[in-house]
Amino acid sequence: MLGTLPKSTNQRLSANHGRPGSGQRGQVACRAANPVNGEKFDYIVVGGGTAGCVVANRLSADSSKKVLLLESGPSGDSMEISVPAGISRLFKHPILDWGLMSKTQQQLFAREIYLARGRALGGSSCTNATLYNRGSAEDYDGWGLEGWKSSDVLKWFMDAEDYPPGPKPYHGVGGTMKVEQPRYENILHDEFFRAAASIGLKHNDDFNAWDRPQEGFGEFQVTQMQGERADMYRTYLKPAMQRGNLKVVTGARTTKISFERLLGRSEQRAEGVEFTTGGQFGERFVAELSSQGEVVMAAGAVHTPHLLQLSGVGGAAMLLSHGIPVVSDLPGVGANLQDHPACCYAARFKPEYDDITVTADIYDKSNNIKPSAVLKYLFGRKGPLTTTGCDHGAFLSTTGKGQPDLQIRFVAGFALDPDGVSSYIKFGEMKKQGLSWPGGITLQLLAIRSKSKGSVGLKSADPFVNPDININYFSDPLSADVATLREGYKISRKIAGAAAFEKYGPTEAYPGTSRTEDADIDEFIRKTVHSGNALVGTCRMGHSPEDEGAVVSSQDLKVFGLENVRVVDSSVIPVIPGGQTGAATVMVAERAAVLLKSSASRSPLVMRSA
Repeated sequence: MLGTLPKSTNQRLSANHGRPGSGQRGQVACRAANPVNGEKFDYIVVGGGTAGCVVANRLSADSSKKVLLLESGPSGDSMEISVPAGISRLFKHPILDWGLMSKTQQQLFAREIYLARGRALGGSSCTNATLYNRGSAEDYDGWGLEGWKSSDVLKWFMDAEDYPPGPKPYHGVGGTMKVEQPRYENILHDEFFRAAASIGLKHNDDFNAWDRPQEGFGEFQVTQMQGERADMYRTYLKPAMQRGNLKVVTGARTTKISFERLLGRSEQRAEGVEFTTGGQFGERFVAELSSQGEVVMAAGAVHTPHLLQLSGVGGAAMLLSHGIPVVSDLPGVGANLQDHPACCYAARFKPEYDDITVTADIYDKSNNIKPSAVLKYLFGRKGPLTTTGCDHGAFLSTTGKGQPDLQIRFVAGFALDPDGVSSYIKFGEMKKQGLSWPGGITLQLLAIRSKSKGSVGLKSADPFVNPDININYFSDPLSADVATLREGYKISRKIAGAAAFEKYGPTEAYPGTSRTEDADIDEFIRKTVHSGNALVGTCRMGHSPEDEGAVVSSQDLKVFGLENVRVVDSSVIPVIPGGQTGAATVMVAERAAVLLKSSASRSPLVMRSA
């Protein structure tokens, strides 16, 4: 969350970013007019993000199958990504981020909400805060879907995980997804723990252990490997790229799935996908499926439904209004969008304590990165560059009933703006003025079991026009999400006002001491709410298309009405879990890969009659 890499480091990135249209097989693939060279594939994986990296690894492990992965962005090989503190440079990155904005939200004082989405091999696992929180067992039991209960999904979580402290009832060792405890410690973390205990919270040493309530304060486990970001490109895809049966094409923007109607069948069958490697005006190519091949949608909760809609899969009325022929009338495509709405509480310290924060551990008074921070990272992978800034915190129920509805991410530093992204813009302005980053603390508040739902739709039939994203925060009829964040501010005030922080003389900056009435706090929430970057749900799984607008079958993740198209990413999650959704997305993708391989092992006759 905090930290900007040295300029000399950033100058080395261009060689790693790749170029649009550069294909990769093994380490390097030759550039060619047609990146797929007329080949046919058993699996075409659309999207090289978190889920795409997982399934490409698992499916290509069968050397008899030819796998193609198409990713719109570049390679994930960059120092900005690998160093956790480099996250500050990834927000609105011109290459590594999609730069998505929601439609204007009138209920949020006519603001557009920035939605950070990674655009590179590894996707948002390259740009997130690296927090590994699965949610609770009750989250998955609450889905009410056979095969997806907590007792089912725990196996997939554990099999995927490599947690160095060793095997526990709720953790795995030897998996591909690297998980560890945070490596950076600051005295303010201890002060936060003391303050949290003083208001009645209990210590929780493992938020992913399902033998206890989720509530409490402690360290959040992180998807890192010895202090480096362990994104899904580095852990899953990159090792698999040595395989001759896996072709990875970066800079490849998929624009449409091509279909054919099967004789005597109501379902339509995908023939392949259309894509371009040269942007809007570049040459178009077609990647074809083999006779029993499948299209595997892994483009994420925004781009998976958008591409399905562009291909004629979605609500008929919307498709026809844009002149798109209907392949499968599924109004649920793009519906059910869910996220964690977030706000920030921040307090300034007395000036004499400016030097104890994470920002002071990274920057000197001239706002240059301290050599000591770099040396700690290079020799031992320790120190402030190993943190995204928010790997300590708490989960709690603001109502005192049921599961926690609030997550607090504690930052041992002062947010310059209530919106975390704007903090770094302001820091750039401060640097120009010769000002150093002031000291203080920040508590980012997330409504983790939010009730509001939005949507992803079409603005145009042009695939290069961004989708219409209605994030729709605070649309829940009972205003539960606003109430969660409002109570979060009141709890934050108690924490900042606890004896543990008294000597630092904290002065509240956000929302400000003048905001004491609920209506004033609610107004501030609506003016400053931002995304917790946990988008899910837009192709939700269910028993049938009539199951509250379900899009894919919970039995095999196939899109209803299509024979050989599956969705394997966060889009299928029906109800957002109360934790960071990267872990859940990997779990879904791991299970999806097994379902795909299981189907492939059956004879064509059995597959068609199932």
